[in-house]
Amino acid sequence: MVPSNILQRTFRLLHRDATGTGFTFEVNRRQYLATARHVVEGLQTDSSIGVSCNGTWQQVVIGSVWLSPTGADVALLSLRQQLSPIHGVAMLGDGATFSLSQQAYFLGFPYGLQTEVGQLNNGYPIPFVKSGIVSSFSLPSGGSQVVYLDAINNPGFSGGPIVTISPNGEVVIVAVVSAYRYNEDKILLNGQDTGLTYRANTGLVIGYSVNELWQQAKLSADGVVVHGA
Repeated sequence: MVPSNILQRTFRLLHRDATGTGFTFEVNRRQYLATARHVVEGLQTDSSIGVSCNGTWQQVVIGSVWLSPTGADVALLSLRQQLSPIHGVAMLGDGATFSLSQQAYFLGFPYGLQTEVGQLNNGYPIPFVKSGIVSSFSLPSGGSQVVYLDAINNPGFSGGPIVTISPNGEVVIVAVVSAYRYNEDKILLNGQDTGLTYRANTGLVIGYSVNELWQQAKLSADGVVVHGA
């Protein structure tokens, strides 16, 4: 079961008339916003980003914008206000691990869908939760580790967290949702190739490890100082 701590950390974002997902985490009692690079491409330092709240778009001021230099589809935004409660959560790269075939969950706002719960979540909507297993992953080798889930992804989950829960109940943010693998399948008519194709979702979710984000947050010390739990 995904705990409320993760639900309350996940936000619907708006940038350049396109929406995606992001999530918060803390390093040294400073809070940061993580998302996929393609969700915030072109976002400038000391600007703002839209966050869905109370049925409208709240403009949240950000400080620095860090994009992975390895080409990984991850981005780190420093915040100027605290967005979520800070109940403890582990991050990959901070001693936490995950395993092949382990159950995993990913959160986001597919096709812009969201669950409004009013002040139960301070006006922020609750994300959708989907699940699968860790199907494969690359070994870290100078670039960012890629994590594959056996699950069906949809547009709108980009930038959301991929989390696992250990047998002892430890919640670990493992990766950032990037995309899903698709295949161009032929469209046949009476068994004959029409020359047309359609994109078929292969059921492989692609994510990038949060380790780079965690390491960068340790160096930056630029996020908002958090208060309370």
